Amino acid sequence: QNHLLQILTLAAMEKPATIHPDDIRDEIVKVLKSVKTLTLNDVVLGQYVGNPEGEGEAKIGYLDDPTVPAGSVTPTYAAAVLRINNERWDGVPFILKCGKALNERKAEVRIQFEDVPGDIFDGKAKRNELVIRVQPGEALYVKLMVKTPGMAFDMEETELDLTYGHRYENVKLPDAYERLILDVFCGSQM
Repeated sequence: QNHLLQILTLAAMEKPATIHPDDIRDEIVKVLKSVKTLTLNDVVLGQYVGNPEGEGEAKIGYLDDPTVPAGSVTPTYAAAVLRINNERWDGVPFILKCGKALNERKAEVRIQFEDVPGDIFDGKAKRNELVIRVQPGEALYVKLMVKTPGMAFDMEETELDLTYGHRYENVKLPDAYERLILDVFCGSQM
């Protein structure tokens, strides 16, 4: 199950008036109403195939599944570039990707910061990036390009990492269903 639109709206919404669910919902709706209509150029669809040299499930493609009709063109992968038509996010692409049988399963928001004018590092610097990982292993980290110590003018990428499982080792973090059940008991609609 994938919640990419929910993650997108939470990352892109304006600050709600309060933390009341109605105010949060109103801001989420504003974001969704501001998403520009997608064109075919904004979307990539695909279907996974088996790897003949793979082992186990890696050998099997979508069409090899006996429950899938022969010749099915059902996508198992989608990527889309969304643009939000408001002042804050004008010109910022939001890239959403999801699929089955990928090399890794993850849900995260990656915010890449624009390069500043006047590149003094001859194109060697990567973009700084804020990553909010929802699963697996909730984390918040910043990828930064920094000058290496010493007299040389070299750059390297480093991270400021807050992985919740490392920072809060002795705290049991609830899984998605535990959080959902707790929210139901507490009357939360978010």
